[in-house]
Amino acid sequence: ELEWREVLGYLLDYHRREDKSEWWAMFHRMEMDEEALIDDSVCLGRLVLDTSRSPVKEKKSLLHFFRFPAQDTKMRVGDAVLRSDTGKSCGSIFSLDAESGEVALKIGPKTEIPPSPFSLIPNGPRRPVVLQEAVARFASAVAAGKTKRYRAVTSILRKELPRLSGITEGKAIAQPGDDLVSAVTKAVSQLKESHLLIQGPPGTGKTFTSAHAIVELLKAGKRVGVASNSHKAINNLLEWVEKVAIEKRVKFAGVKKGSGEEDAFNGSLIVDTTDNGEAADIKYNLVAGTAWLFSRPEMDQTIDHLFIDEAGQVCLANVVAMGTAAKNIVLIGDQMQLSQVSKGIHPAKSGVSALEHLLCGHATVPPERGILLNVTRRLHPSICSFISDAVYEGRLEPHESTAKRFILADKSVTNGIRESGIAFIDVDHEGNGQCSDEEVEEVKAAYSALLKRKWNDGEEVRSLKKEDILVVTPYNMQVNRLKAALPAGARVGTVDKFQGQEAAVVLVSMATSSGEELPRNIEFLFSRQRLNVAISRAQCLAMVFASPRLLEVSCNSIDQVKLVNTLCWAKEYAGQMPSGIDV
Repeated sequence: ELEWREVLGYLLDYHRREDKSEWWAMFHRMEMDEEALIDDSVCLGRLVLDTSRSPVKEKKSLLHFFRFPAQDTKMRVGDAVLRSDTGKSCGSIFSLDAESGEVALKIGPKTEIPPSPFSLIPNGPRRPVVLQEAVARFASAVAAGKTKRYRAVTSILRKELPRLSGITEGKAIAQPGDDLVSAVTKAVSQLKESHLLIQGPPGTGKTFTSAHAIVELLKAGKRVGVASNSHKAINNLLEWVEKVAIEKRVKFAGVKKGSGEEDAFNGSLIVDTTDNGEAADIKYNLVAGTAWLFSRPEMDQTIDHLFIDEAGQVCLANVVAMGTAAKNIVLIGDQMQLSQVSKGIHPAKSGVSALEHLLCGHATVPPERGILLNVTRRLHPSICSFISDAVYEGRLEPHESTAKRFILADKSVTNGIRESGIAFIDVDHEGNGQCSDEEVEEVKAAYSALLKRKWNDGEEVRSLKKEDILVVTPYNMQVNRLKAALPAGARVGTVDKFQGQEAAVVLVSMATSSGEELPRNIEFLFSRQRLNVAISRAQCLAMVFASPRLLEVSCNSIDQVKLVNTLCWAKEYAGQMPSGIDV
């Protein structure tokens, strides 16, 4: 009882601690040189005015056009940006094409156009007042002994087992052999002012499953909320909700709250709005938005079931804040893929995600706490076997259709290419930290060889194309080297860029020569979650390019040994593939 109240106390100050680190990061970036800014994925480095294009009027502002060198950036349309040299506003991003290296900035008439070249850094943190007030509202209810008003939120903080009608607490929520779409739909409808975890490993259809559960709730007359950290994730789930609703002929009134056109869903059944009051209107029985919407006082306890997607990346504080809107909370995600990134230092594990808080180190959700979607329709059995054992406690299984995918044989050039599974390519190099020309050459050779191959996608035999191959690396400097070496349009990026995507083949370049050259810490490069995301993008074949010396890194803790062991395991697993599989 005391533990969860202590965590709640620390959650009251969570957003201030996070903002403090963001302010320090902003000031640090103002001191970084141009090369470092290009390598920092949250920035946009070395912009040069495009003198071939004249400014274009956009309402009361002007659009100014700039070009920039190849780099991986998380900046998006609509982002407010600052000049790195002065910290002053440089308007907002109106359009951005990372492939062509072109960006248009919407700049007001009183804002100075910076001299070229210059770099952009993110704006300072958004004031999280509405989130802080929601956490405080919940804490005040707890202090007053009124925890029953927010029973679902309390059940999460207390790490209670889900309460479902018709199921004894502590018993498995779904039984072996159950149709998982039906099992999830039924379990969600049985919630009694509680919460439920739905864990969806790669390719298991968590969005498809969630959409069916949501539509059934709408059909039953429930008011449903859909939330996540990003509008992209929200819109993806809403797209499936509309598809299922149309298919099942379920009518409902839905609204999506965003901040502008860049956040809009543009659906056929769900309307868009930028007005919080409109989104809160009770005429809508499906409401979608971020934590900033559901934390508002007018939303308090107005939602029957709140679905929080990508919950492994949503901090516990925000789940508490937006959870004040709901009688029941459904957490959808997978903490074994990219997890919540905490910028501040938070005591008593108050900075973890909601999934990490509830699962306490478990790789998969226990049967009495939620439902694991344990059948992947993406991973070939020879990839699934490794991912299941190394990441998901042996509980992930491939759908029978995945075995039909393979690369067709071509004995003329192998380049380590296999018909399916995992290949580990040793690349000797020294002195490399964030980029390796030696690995670039090996990846380039394999990429060229793959484009000459054909593959069976399970339905037809066709040639491999650029869109069928993902090239993944941990560092932006290596991303830039690979983009320069590979054909234009090649899908190259960091792990973060490709979560949620898939391709026939994935090429993973580790880049670092050895533990002595690690540019960050072991926990970053050898992250089990990041390796899981990288390899599990592959439907058919994953090829890992790495220096053998990287596996000899010195570790300072048991946890670090476990992390390095996962990459060692991948190499050992690749070496145990049946003989004759190289094609």
